[in-house]
Amino acid sequence: MPPRRKEPSPTDASSGSDEESKVNFKFKPSATIPKAMESIDKWKSKRTGIRKNIDKDYTNKLASLKNEIKEHYEQEALKRSGHNKKQLERLLAAVEKRISCEEKITKEIDSLREDTAHIAMLIDAIYSGREEAAQTSAKKLKPSQSKE
Repeated sequence: MPPRRKEPSPTDASSGSDEESKVNFKFKPSATIPKAMESIDKWKSKRTGIRKNIDKDYTNKLASLKNEIKEHYEQEALKRSGHNKKQLERLLAAVEKRISCEEKITKEIDSLREDTAHIAMLIDAIYSGREEAAQTSAKKLKPSQSKE
């Protein structure tokens, strides 16, 4: 492969000709520049108006979205509170039913306690009566046994 050519350095390039370094700085403004400036200003004002409309639309959409979210949250809160209310009502009914059952059980236990006490008193009376009868019959039998 042939060797690469060395690119000229900037000092080498400027050392070319004097005619290349002379630039014509005589600028004459024409009538199209003010028109172009007016056109630029007109487009800037249009762009600003469009930006304002976009900003306004964005603000309106954002506000409506926030309102929708707020309404949805409120509806969900109402649903939750309604659900919680139903659950509390069911719990209250269950507790009342339990209390009612406990009161019935307590009354039944008290009734059984009274019946048991009455039966115990009757058994004690029967036992005492039989004990006395046994003692009297034992006394009657002892004198007659000792005679024999």
